[in-house]
Amino acid sequence: MKTLETERLILRIWRESDLNDFFEYASVEGVGEMAGWMHHENIETTKEILKGFIDRGDEYAIVLKESNKVIGSLGIHKRTLDNDYEAEIQRTIGYVLSKKHWGNGFMGEAAREAIKYAFEDLDVDVLWCGHYLINVQSQRVIEKSGFRLYGDYVFEAKLLNKTFDGKRYIMTKDDYKTLAMN
Repeated sequence: MKTLETERLILRIWRESDLNDFFEYASVEGVGEMAGWMHHENIETTKEILKGFIDRGDEYAIVLKESNKVIGSLGIHKRTLDNDYEAEIQRTIGYVLSKKHWGNGFMGEAAREAIKYAFEDLDVDVLWCGHYLINVQSQRVIEKSGFRLYGDYVFEAKLLNKTFDGKRYIMTKDDYKTLAMN
């Protein structure tokens, strides 16, 4: 994954030195739960997950340029092909942002850059995204980013041992080209 940059953000691979910033936002109740995982109760949990991010290499650290602080993460994950949609190269985008930075447009900014990267550099055919019905912040980011509703969905949050009603969205290469032209 190459480093991406927007006006206010840098999206880059995770580093071990990001541990404290990651724990700072991941330990806040309500942040992880909106994405299907429990907030981190200790830094050892954060260290273990950070190692996974580094090893897999499919998750960006979202860094605020102004402070050089990690304020969230954004993943562009490979998607197993299924019967939902016929396309060769599919990815799923998922993200989480520090509660301190909600409502400032950072996630929309990061998502737009990641979408551009997915279609222009990774040559993705279809990009998926989704949210729990209770997560209206994610819904706004998804809709403002140009995804279109694909349908209702039941998400299994295995780390929470729960299911959540939600919505799935899709963006095809043609959708992206239309958006890019406007």
